[in-house]
Amino acid sequence: MLVRAVLHDIRLSVQTGCSYNLRSMNLKLLLVGGLVVALGLVACQKQASETSGVVPPGKTPAAVVAPEKPVTVTLVPEAERSRNFLAVQRHLELGGTLYGFIDVDGDVLKLAGGVRHIADRIAETQPALGNYLKQDYAQLFEDLGLDDIKAVGLSSVPSAEGFRNRAFFYTPAGRHGLLAGLGGVPAPFAYTKLAPVDADLYGEGEVDIPAMYAAIKTVVRRVGGEATANQLEEKLKTAGVEAGLSVLNVVQSFKGRSATILRLDPERTMKFPGKPAFVVPAFSLLIRIDGVGAAVQGALAKLPMLAATQEGALQLFALKEKSPIEGLQPVLAVEGSTLYVATTREFLLECRNRTAGLDQNPELQRALAALGREGNALGYVSPRLFARLRQIPTLNPEMKAEVKNVVDLVVAQMPAMERPVVTVRINQPDGILIRSTSFRSLKQEVALVAFYNPVTIGAMAAMAIPAFQKVRTTSQDKAILNNLRMLSAATDQYCLEHGVDSATYEQLVGPDKYIKAIQPVAGENYRSLKFKSGQLLRVRRSDGRWIEYKP
Repeated sequence: MLVRAVLHDIRLSVQTGCSYNLRSMNLKLLLVGGLVVALGLVACQKQASETSGVVPPGKTPAAVVAPEKPVTVTLVPEAERSRNFLAVQRHLELGGTLYGFIDVDGDVLKLAGGVRHIADRIAETQPALGNYLKQDYAQLFEDLGLDDIKAVGLSSVPSAEGFRNRAFFYTPAGRHGLLAGLGGVPAPFAYTKLAPVDADLYGEGEVDIPAMYAAIKTVVRRVGGEATANQLEEKLKTAGVEAGLSVLNVVQSFKGRSATILRLDPERTMKFPGKPAFVVPAFSLLIRIDGVGAAVQGALAKLPMLAATQEGALQLFALKEKSPIEGLQPVLAVEGSTLYVATTREFLLECRNRTAGLDQNPELQRALAALGREGNALGYVSPRLFARLRQIPTLNPEMKAEVKNVVDLVVAQMPAMERPVVTVRINQPDGILIRSTSFRSLKQEVALVAFYNPVTIGAMAAMAIPAFQKVRTTSQDKAILNNLRMLSAATDQYCLEHGVDSATYEQLVGPDKYIKAIQPVAGENYRSLKFKSGQLLRVRRSDGRWIEYKP
């Protein structure tokens, strides 16, 4: 209103030609200016109070914008909550594209009950195997360490590098049995400098094969008895003696870290003999195994196809004959307790003499800065690995149809990556933590274990298969012996009742005979036996061994 009054006075003076009262106008202008300044100060004070959170005079707290409260997640009541949840949660990241928690506490014992039920049903149809099928499977699973894991957690979070993935296996009581074979306390990764900076695949892992063997031997002892366990160990001890080694010695020495290094040539190829020849990208491979070098050195020296040479502390064993594949001339080497296997002598020496390599790769360094530079296993896969392998169908246009179908199927599963995939496994006091940077979330690919090299898998298989084969063979021997015992008793009874000294198989075995049925377990033929009262019974297994029973 004051502004309008001033303007009215000025207009009036102009229209009437009268002089305007300057003193009155100056007073009104002063009042207008003061009002404008006052309004500006109020506006500034309001803006400052909203920014700082200070309540201005005359205003209530409700008029101020409160700071954002931290996000909270409500858990189910403690009585309904898994007792393992919080222990697993602290190793994961909540809020990404994936979060998962599974409580498996007690599930292994339930599984053992189901296995026992199936075994009992089999025993009903094959009574001769009953004594061997009726085992305490809960105890066997415990011996193998299968009940150590009480819960599993997973998480994936998108980032500028792709995805941060985590998997945690909760083992609050520690790890034993097969899980003890995953190593002990984390340590710095030791062999990354052996690999070239442009390596396409690198794997380093700690293993404890003696711990795994101890678990398997315990199971063999429970199933087959102390004698069977001793026989297993004796067989492993003598296996390979003629070649200059003891398999048992190799198993007991296989404790430490192993590493696998693979580099694919970006341009050159290799041809494997065949019609037509199979072409693959040229590659260089090195495998390093700690602990077993001294155990196999004698055997390598005895192999006639290998020529031994000495280069400093390194004893080389190379093929005497030239390989039919250009660029591939395998060599083995022993240095103290370490064994090396390489595609060529040149690549072996290149890796051993390298002072810096993959450890200086910027992408690996960046990944390890986030994942940790210490652990029990490390895996690295470059984008070029799958890019080169996807070229195999193009390199082999004349592949047979059945081979091409398999190759195309495998190649179709290979991912297209822009950045390397890096995985680290860390043994924690309460579990096993696996962290990775990957091009995709665990929604597509769950990281179950850190990268393991083929040597570890092969060693485990080589140890486990003979062990369980021995248990199976021993069980079969006992079943055959039991069959012979029943046939001998039936022969005595038949001869006593009929006043004769011999009988035939048909007179002893049948639905209405002394024995309802005899079930062969290893290819043995009971019908060809001659049954005489009080005489030795002898039957031959399919593997050529004879099993005898003397009353």
